[in-house]
Amino acid sequence: MHGGRVCRAILVFVALLGSADGQLKPNAERGREIYEHGTSPSGASIEASLEGGTRIAGSILPCANCHGHDGLGKPESGIFPSNITWDALTKPYRLTNPDGRTHPPYTERLLRRAITMGIDPGGNTLNLAMPRFQLSLTDASDLVAYIKKLGEPVDPGLTATTVRLGLVGPPPSQAGQTAGIVRQALLDHFARVNDAGGVFGRRIELTFAELPSAPAQRADAVRKFLVEEQVFAVVGDFSGAESEIATVMDDTGTPAIAVLAPFPQTGSPLNRFVFYLDGGIEEEVQALLDFVSAHFPGLDRQTAIVWSDDEVSRETARWLQARLTKSGHRRVTMSEGLQPVRADIVFCVRPKLGVPRVIADVRGDTAILVPGSFAAGYLTQAAFPGAQVFVAFGTASGRADSSTTSRLIWNRATASASLLTEALQTAGRSLSRATLVEALESFNGGQTSLAAPVTFGRNRRVGASGVQIMVYDPLTRKFDLLPSGDPSR
Repeated sequence: MHGGRVCRAILVFVALLGSADGQLKPNAERGREIYEHGTSPSGASIEASLEGGTRIAGSILPCANCHGHDGLGKPESGIFPSNITWDALTKPYRLTNPDGRTHPPYTERLLRRAITMGIDPGGNTLNLAMPRFQLSLTDASDLVAYIKKLGEPVDPGLTATTVRLGLVGPPPSQAGQTAGIVRQALLDHFARVNDAGGVFGRRIELTFAELPSAPAQRADAVRKFLVEEQVFAVVGDFSGAESEIATVMDDTGTPAIAVLAPFPQTGSPLNRFVFYLDGGIEEEVQALLDFVSAHFPGLDRQTAIVWSDDEVSRETARWLQARLTKSGHRRVTMSEGLQPVRADIVFCVRPKLGVPRVIADVRGDTAILVPGSFAAGYLTQAAFPGAQVFVAFGTASGRADSSTTSRLIWNRATASASLLTEALQTAGRSLSRATLVEALESFNGGQTSLAAPVTFGRNRRVGASGVQIMVYDPLTRKFDLLPSGDPSR
């Protein structure tokens, strides 16, 4: 008897060693998608049959909905889903379920039969609340392969004592001071977390990566970083690489929070794994466009877009030009700011510092419009003699005088780290990538170092929305609210 227990303990220990690197075999990795999402990696259809013969898509009732991400079962509304961890299913004696039904242990074949036909090893019909899934033989085998791993630490970067987080930063040529500020803010925050005992006894480890300059190389670089460094979740500056990073996070199922992301990827279908603090530059520029339409009407006004040969600035300028053209503006010019600009309305989308005299020849009624993401630092460099200057600040960052670039970035990095830490704590001891995503989705009005509360949800990945238009005084370098009656978003 004692020898049997010892042998079983050895087998469990060996199994845990085999999964210690957090890597699933390909068949179990495919089974994870079926279990978590009710969809097949092959694209094959998965249907769930309910009581009465009703059929619905498997994605509406994935296994994890009832049995939980850990397989232990989530009692709800009088229904008690079984513990389907492999250890529980294969105990070498007759098992008794919460509903009183007894049966011998499961085997792989019998588990496939239960999933597809609703019959347990004793020949009993399963509870009618349990859907019968129509699966291909391959999908059924893959699902069983993943169920056999439930309860083990299968996610990369996660052990019983550590959680490894990856910091992704922009290429060195584009980073400026931002990368150093973000890195130091994260180091400081997680050092405090570790000094306080970590998260449920797990210490936070940080590993760092810089993106390559060539956009075509970024996806592969991020994917390689996640695999080689065994990263559990990601936080960082995604500026100029939003699409590439979002694609890799979705492909690998890696949760991520963007400290900076001028162009959040929020299209359909929704990327479940990447969370953004705010709507980015597009939201600020749209607010400026609405402001111009309300306060400086007329499609024949001379309008200039001042930009720089920088990836984020260039993309913003193109997006803005397309919006202006679509709305009927007939006199829109683009300028890299190397020569003085003459226009009635000037949009400044230059993120680089050291700006020359880009707007020297302006009249007193010229309107200068600056997205808040570009305002800090930039406004001290440009010349705006006699012009009216308006800045659009996202509510997440809040307004600040033009000397606080470092503080704005530090606050965003600290807020991202705080959100991630709280989500790790919410997920608790049963931490996994899936439960971390669920915890992030549960934030509703969370307070951080940002000016606005953060709210995420199952169908919401932008934490704080809304933009406020401020008036900038170049002489005092201060921002003021618009005069009474002027709208702000």
